[in-house]
Amino acid sequence: MKNIVWKLLLIVVVLGLCAIFVYPPGEKIRLGKDLRGGVSLIYSVNIDPDEPDPQAILEQTISVLQDRINPQGVLDISMEPLGNDRIEVVMPLPSPEVQELRRTFENKLQDMLSRAQISPSRLDAALRADAAPAELGGDPDSERGRIIAELQEAYNTMQAERDALRQAQAAGVSDAELASIEQAVADAIIRYEDLRRRALDLSLERSRLVRVLGLERQVTSQRERAADRDTDVPAMSPRAIELDNLKEEFPHLRDDIDDLVASHDAFQDRRTALDDPEDLKRLLRGAGVLNFRIAVRPGAEDVPVDDLRNQLQERGPELVDSPVAQWHEINDLRQWYQTPEELEFLQQFPQEFFQQRGLVAAERDSRYYLLLYHTPNKAITHDGGRQWSVVGASRGIDQAGRPAVDFRLDSVGGALMSRLTGPHLGEPMAIVLDGEVFSAPTLQGQIANRGQITGTFSRQDIDYLIRVLASGALQARLSENPIAENTLGPSIGQDNLERGMTAFVIATIFVAVFMIGYYLFSGVVAVFALLANALIIFGFMAMMQGTFTLPGLAGIVLTIGMAVDANVLIYERIREEMFEGELDLRGCIRQGYNKALSTILDANITNLIVCLVLFQTATTEVKGFALTLTIGICATLFTCLFVTRQIFYLYSDYFRIRRLPMLPTLIPAIHHFLEPNINWVGLRRIFWTCSTIAVVGSVILVASRGVDMFDTELRGGVAVTFNTINEDPEDPTSPRRMLPHVGDDSVEARLRSVAADTPDPGDAAEDRERTRRAVLREFANASVLTVGETRRDPQQGVLASTFQIKVPNPRGMDDDALITNIIVEAVVDIFGDDLDVAPPIRFDGVGTDAVAEYTFPIEVEELGQNIGDVRVTDRVPEFVGGVAIVLRNISPSITIEEAERRISRMRAQPDFSMAGGRDFRVIGVDLADGDQRRRGGFTSMVVIVSDPDVGYLRSGFDVWNRQIAEIEWRLVSEALASPPSLEQVASFSPAVARTLAAAAQVAVVVSLLGILMYIWVRFGSLRYSAAAIVALVHDVCIALGVLALTAFIGRTVLGDLLLIDEFRIDLGVVAALLTIIGYSLNDTIVILDRIRENRGKLPLPTAETVNRSINQTISRTVLTSTTTIMAVLVMYTAGGSGIRVFAFTLLVGLVIGTYSSVAIAAPLVYTDRQPTRRPADEETDEDVDPLASDGDDESRPALT
Repeated sequence: MKNIVWKLLLIVVVLGLCAIFVYPPGEKIRLGKDLRGGVSLIYSVNIDPDEPDPQAILEQTISVLQDRINPQGVLDISMEPLGNDRIEVVMPLPSPEVQELRRTFENKLQDMLSRAQISPSRLDAALRADAAPAELGGDPDSERGRIIAELQEAYNTMQAERDALRQAQAAGVSDAELASIEQAVADAIIRYEDLRRRALDLSLERSRLVRVLGLERQVTSQRERAADRDTDVPAMSPRAIELDNLKEEFPHLRDDIDDLVASHDAFQDRRTALDDPEDLKRLLRGAGVLNFRIAVRPGAEDVPVDDLRNQLQERGPELVDSPVAQWHEINDLRQWYQTPEELEFLQQFPQEFFQQRGLVAAERDSRYYLLLYHTPNKAITHDGGRQWSVVGASRGIDQAGRPAVDFRLDSVGGALMSRLTGPHLGEPMAIVLDGEVFSAPTLQGQIANRGQITGTFSRQDIDYLIRVLASGALQARLSENPIAENTLGPSIGQDNLERGMTAFVIATIFVAVFMIGYYLFSGVVAVFALLANALIIFGFMAMMQGTFTLPGLAGIVLTIGMAVDANVLIYERIREEMFEGELDLRGCIRQGYNKALSTILDANITNLIVCLVLFQTATTEVKGFALTLTIGICATLFTCLFVTRQIFYLYSDYFRIRRLPMLPTLIPAIHHFLEPNINWVGLRRIFWTCSTIAVVGSVILVASRGVDMFDTELRGGVAVTFNTINEDPEDPTSPRRMLPHVGDDSVEARLRSVAADTPDPGDAAEDRERTRRAVLREFANASVLTVGETRRDPQQGVLASTFQIKVPNPRGMDDDALITNIIVEAVVDIFGDDLDVAPPIRFDGVGTDAVAEYTFPIEVEELGQNIGDVRVTDRVPEFVGGVAIVLRNISPSITIEEAERRISRMRAQPDFSMAGGRDFRVIGVDLADGDQRRRGGFTSMVVIVSDPDVGYLRSGFDVWNRQIAEIEWRLVSEALASPPSLEQVASFSPAVARTLAAAAQVAVVVSLLGILMYIWVRFGSLRYSAAAIVALVHDVCIALGVLALTAFIGRTVLGDLLLIDEFRIDLGVVAALLTIIGYSLNDTIVILDRIRENRGKLPLPTAETVNRSINQTISRTVLTSTTTIMAVLVMYTAGGSGIRVFAFTLLVGLVIGTYSSVAIAAPLVYTDRQPTRRPADEETDEDVDPLASDGDDESRPALT
C-alpha cells in the first residue's frame, strides 16, 4: 500500500481538472467545420523565389487579412500558413440557433421601426384620418406626442381655413375680407409645414438605430471613465449613452428599445462567423489596398474643416459631403502616444492633440479620425486601374543612427510618389491601408522609388510600419480566388455530429457490455478506465482549445479499441499467471502488469509515430484525428498502466480479496479454446501463397482503375453536395423530394446529357468559354454518390434526397485554376427546381461598374416619372432624394420577398456597413409567366433606397452618385448574383491536388521508415523489422485492392446491402491506411514480444517457439480484434456517409491486419537454420527487458 494515497489523489486531481475544463460541454468543446458546418479556403501567395524569409511574408499577409476581416477579434476565423507560399482560412458557418437569433432580432427591429418611424406618406394618411396622435404620437406627454397633437390641430385648422376660403370665394365677399381669409390660410399653412417638418425630424431612422446598436458596449476612453469621476454614477459606454438619448427622445419606446438591445446582444454574442462563404471570399478579395494621401493641415483654406466635423458627427465618415477631403479612421491609437498622460490628453482633447502634430482630427463614438485629401494631385491610389505596389520594406538606420523603416516602390509607384511628394515637402503624408490610417510621417524630401520613414521608433513601431508597407503588395501577392475550397453546410455538419456521437456511444456501450460480460469485475475496472480515458481526451482538448473534427471522433472510437487492447493484454497476462498457480493474486497482478508493460509501450509508441507524421503532413480535419488519437494514446497509458493498477491493488491489498474471477477461470473450456495448439509455421506456405495472390490481385485492381481511384483532393476537381427541396415548400417539416440515383431521368443521366450536349471546347472563341465547355464535358466522367437515407423503388431503383457529385479537373487545366463556380452554376441550372437553394439571379448590367443606365435619382413622388416607365404608378414620397435601381430581364424570376431577404442579408455584411441602416423597398414591375407567376416571381423590378443624411436634391449629383447610387448598385448586384451556397462544396486545383498527393505518399513512406527503425532498435534484429514491414505492405496493398473493388460492387444490390458505394482515395483514406499500419503493427508487436520472451537465449526462434507464442497470444488477438472491429463496424454503419469510406478502409484493414500478424509477420521471423544457444558472455541487452520491472513493488511482501 506504499504511496497509494498520493497516487489516488493524483488520479482524482487529473480527472477532476478534466471534468472542470470540459464543463459545460456545450461551451467548452469546439467543433470543427465538418461537425458544425464551415468553410476552408486555401489561397496562393506570390512570393519572390529569392525572398530570404517567406514565412515572414505569410505572417504579414495573415495579419493584414485578419485586420480586414476580423478587426475586433470576435469572429471565429482562423488563418494558418501552409508551406512557404499558401495560407488556409477556416471559418465556421452560422448554426441554426444563430440563424434563428438573427431572424428574431431582425423581426423585432422591423416591428419597432414600424412604430418609431414617421414616413411622409404615413403621416399624411394619419392626418387625413384625424388619427395622427393615436397612431404616431406615442406618449401624449412626450415631445413627440405634443408635436404630433399640435400638428393634427394645425392640419385641421389649415383644412378649415381652406374650406372657409373656398366658401368666401363662392360667396363673393369683399377684397379686404378675402385678403384677411387668405392671410389666415397662409399662416395656417406656415404653421402646419413647420410642425410637419419638426414631426418628421422626430422619426427614429433605421440608420441611427443600427449605428447605436453597433457602438462599443464597454467603457473605452479615459474621458468616459473621468466623466463622472466626482460622482457616484458609474462611467457609461458610448452605446449606453446613445441608448439613454434614444429613450429620452422616444419614452414610449423605452421597453421596446431594451427588448431590441437584448435580442441584438444575444445574436451578436453567439455569432462567430460571417453568414456565407461568398461574404468571406469577397472580403478577402478587397484586402490589402494601400494608398498614400496628403493630410489636411489645421487652418487649411481649401477645406471647410468645421463643416466636415459637423457632418462627421451627424452622418458618419462615409457620408461626408466633400469632393476635396474625407475622414479616415486611425487603425491603432497606440502608435500616436508614448505615455499614459499623452493618452489621457488625446482622449479628452483629440482636436488639440493632433493639431499639435499638424493634423486635423475628430472623434465620433470613441473612434478617432484624420482628415485626408481625396483629390488626384494629393494622393496615390489605385483608382482608374493604376497598377503600382510597394515591393519591399525593411529595417534601416537614419542619418542620426536611429532605427528607421526603408521601403521601395516599383517603377510606376516611384513615378507617382515623386509627383506627389515634390510639391508637399514639410507636410504630413498618411499611409492608408484598407481605408484606415496607420501612420502620417512628415515629408522631409522628395521620394521616388526609395523612401525612409524616420522618427523616435520602438522595435514594435518598426515592426508595425514594416507590416503595413509590406502589405501594400498584398493585392498582387494573394490569388484573386482560392486555389482550394471546402464548404460544408450546417445541416450536414449537424448530421455528421449526431452520427459520429451515435457511433461513439454505441461503440462504448458494446465494448462495455463485452468487457464486463467476459472479465466480470476486471471488466468493470476496464470500463471505468475507458470512461476516464474519454474524459481525459475531452478535458485536454478543451484545455488546449482544440477542435473536434469528424475524423477526430473516429480517432476517439479507435482509441476505445486500443484502450481495450491494453486492458486485454494485462488481463490475459494475469489470467496466465493465475492458471500457473505459482503466485497469489497480488503477485499475479504484479506480474501481469510487468509482462504486459513493454508490449503496451511498443504498440503505442509506434502509433505515436504515425500520429507525428499526420501532424506534419495532413489537412486540418485529419490533424484532428491525429490530435485526438495522440491524447487518447497518452490517456490509455495513464489509465491502463496506472489508474487500473491502483484499483487492483486496493482490491487485493485493502479489501484483501483472494480471487479475481473471469469467464475463462469460471469456465475452463473457454481457457483451453483460447489457447489452441496449431502449427502456424507449418501452414505458412499456404498463407503466403494466398496472400501473394491477394496482393497481386489488389495491384491489378488498383492499376485498372488508375487515376479514377483518387478523389478530387488528390487529383484536382470539385465535389458538391446538395439537398432536394421539400415536397411541400411551404412546410419545412414535409419530406424532401426523392430523385433516382441511376437510370432514365436520374441524377446521373441528367449530368451525362449535359456533357453530351456541350459543344467542342476547341470551337470556342474565348478562353473562358473554352474552359467552361471543357468542364461541362467532364460531367461524363463525374461520379454521383448518395448521402444519408435512401430507399429502393421497383421501377426507379435507388432514390435519395441528398447527392454528392464529384467532377475531376479537365486535362491541361492551369495549376491554380478552380472550376468551382462553373460546376456549382451548372448543377443549379440542371437541378434548379429540385434544389433547396437560392439560385444566382442575372439581370441587365450585372457585374458592370457603369451604373448610370440602371440607377436613377428620385426627384418626384411618382416613381414612374423618375425611371421613365409610366407603368409604374407607385408613389414614394419618403424615398425622394434617394436612388431607384432598375433591374430588367431578371432570370430566373424572383419574388419581392426573396429579393428583400437577400438584400437585407447583404446589407448586414461588414463591407457594406456604410449602407447598413438605409431604408429600401422592392417594387415589382413585370410578372413572370407560368408557374413562376403563380409563385409571385417578377422578371423586372425596381429597388428604391433612401438615406436621411445624403440626398440628390440637397447633396448634388456627384455626392449622390458616389455615396448612394454606386454603393447600392454594387450591394444589389452582390446580393442577387452571388453564387449559391450548396450544402457542401470542396474544390482543389491541380497544384493543390499534387501537393496533397505528395504529402500522402510522404506520410506513408515516412511512417513505414519510422516504424522500421523503432522495431529494429527495440528488438535488435533486422529480421523482426522486415517481418513487420512485409506484413504492413501486405495490409496496405489488400486494403487498397478492396477499395478498388468497390467500383464494381457499388450500385449493385449487394453494394446497397453492405452500404458500399464507389469509394475513392482521399485524405481520410490516407489517415485510415496509416491507422491500419499502426494497428496491424500493434498486433504484430504483441506476438513478436512473446516470441522474444519465449526465445530466451537462443539467437533465433524455433518453429516450436513461434507456434507457442502465437497460440499463447491468440486469446488477446481474438478478444481485441473482436472489440475493435465491432467498434469500427458501428462507426461504419452508424457514423454516416461523412466517415464511411474512412471506416470501410479501416474495417478492411483491421481484418487483414489481424490475419497478417498471425499468418505473415510471425512466421517470417522463423528460419530453417538450426539455432544454437549463445554463450553467456555473448548475451545482449535484448535478453533483459528494462521495461519489465516495477520498482514500486520489489520490496512489497507477498500476500499469504
